[in-house]
Amino acid sequence: MGGGIVMIPLMVGILKMGQHKAHGTSLVALVFTGISGAITYAMQGSIDLTASLLIAITAIFTARPGAHYAHTLAEGTLKRSFGVFMIVVSLLLLVKPFLPQLGQPAVGWAKITVLLATGIASGFLSGMMGVGGGSIMVPAMVLLAGFTQHTAQGSSLLAMVPASGVGAFTH
Repeated sequence: MGGGIVMIPLMVGILKMGQHKAHGTSLVALVFTGISGAITYAMQGSIDLTASLLIAITAIFTARPGAHYAHTLAEGTLKRSFGVFMIVVSLLLLVKPFLPQLGQPAVGWAKITVLLATGIASGFLSGMMGVGGGSIMVPAMVLLAGFTQHTAQGSSLLAMVPASGVGAFTH
């Protein structure tokens, strides 16, 4: 789980930063936490480089539209959207241990399709919500593609670096 879920409420609530600015600022910080985390996971052999690249390739193209979309929303609307996003992520985290893998993990072209679609969704949400996208990437990799939790987390951290960078630049 990325720091955006924690950083944005703190920046808005305590630092009284505007919602749009908090989203962009969060993405800048996530570039550096993503690099640091990815290095740590890589040293443990818990990164699937191919999966990270497939997710990142599509995420960098959708992070920019997500960030642009965030700026079309009024401050209050973006704040409410972020609140709904946090509730959905919280519910997903609560039910994730009870969700079985959906049959056999995807392989071949199906796995590639899952990873590319994950990149599309997580990139847009990353740019819009100011988060790294791990809340989308990790469950998709574990539940749909059969990754271990550690490999999904490490691969997610690596994939979020370019998407967060594009989103931060756009904000």
